[in-house]
Amino acid sequence: MSSRVPRSRAAGAVETAARRAVMARDEGLRRISAVTRWSAAAVVVLSGALALIAAKAFHGHTVTTTAAGASSPLASGAPATGQSQVAPPTTQLQQPAQAPAPLQQAPAVVSGGS
Repeated sequence: MSSRVPRSRAAGAVETAARRAVMARDEGLRRISAVTRWSAAAVVVLSGALALIAAKAFHGHTVTTTAAGASSPLASGAPATGQSQVAPPTTQLQQPAQAPAPLQQAPAVVSGGS
């Protein structure tokens, strides 16, 4: 008897191996797709959580205004407690005392000289 496998069995074995390889590849693709989806969802959730933490930690500054007759904590000598003390903005711009005078100087940079 010969050691060769009949042609029909050999063809069936190759076909079975090919099917198993295709099934293994498809299963791997499904797994990596699921991992990618879960990773993307985790990144979105972590980004939102970090944004909330940063918003709580680095909140904006509040500006408090006082009435003209009321005393502020700085004027009364009391220490400021957590509130930022901002000087009120000036309401009008003022003219300078004297207009700027032009300077009579030679240019500082000369182009093309060697």
